[in-house]
Amino acid sequence: MTASPHTTFHALEDTDVLVSARSLDEYTDMFGLDEADLKGRIVDCPGGAASAVAEICAAGGDAVAVDPQYALGADDLRGRILEDVERSLAQKHAREFDYDWDVRGGVVGHEVIRRSAADRMLGHLATAPERYVAGALPSLPLADDSADLVLCSHLLFTYADRMDLADHVDAIVEMARVAPEVRIYPLVDHAGNPLPELVRSVIAKLKKERLISRIEPVIRPFQLAATTRLVVERNGRQRP
Repeated sequence: MTASPHTTFHALEDTDVLVSARSLDEYTDMFGLDEADLKGRIVDCPGGAASAVAEICAAGGDAVAVDPQYALGADDLRGRILEDVERSLAQKHAREFDYDWDVRGGVVGHEVIRRSAADRMLGHLATAPERYVAGALPSLPLADDSADLVLCSHLLFTYADRMDLADHVDAIVEMARVAPEVRIYPLVDHAGNPLPELVRSVIAKLKKERLISRIEPVIRPFQLAATTRLVVERNGRQRP
């Protein structure tokens, strides 16, 4: 399966997917990032409007974001990001009981985090455009083993109503080509519904690709139903 820079998957249009703005603190919670992780080469895919790459690079780290929306011109991308920040906030407010607002400093704190993340990402994009690569799963414009860790936030499983089992497996195999470890969050769909059958099927298919999977708990989930992440590693990889 191949993809153009403007197409993530055959059944998933660009307008279906929110260009989300999240901070590095949120990524740390979602993916269980530690100091060793942040010293390695990290790919954020899809990066959206997250400020993780900007924050990692500001601290002396090495990170790259990949997203099909980066193919837009600067003005169009800024407009899309700011529009989707508003859309995301409206969706969460409409389902306020699905979230632990205390984790993000309440409703006001959460809004500040999201807007600040978008602003920081856009500022970094202007000064370091090489860190933001236009590309889409399941065909990334990155070399084999060009990273130590790939992070995939709110795409796989989130849009399970429009992405089938093969889409999930193809995407994860591609990310595992780029790095020996892939972390995926969350394992529920956009409505917070658990997906045990899909998760089990994905893990079974990955095993045939010589990829080892495990499910880890997320200590401080913002979305109450999203309490786990999937970690995928190449068979035989030696963890530090």
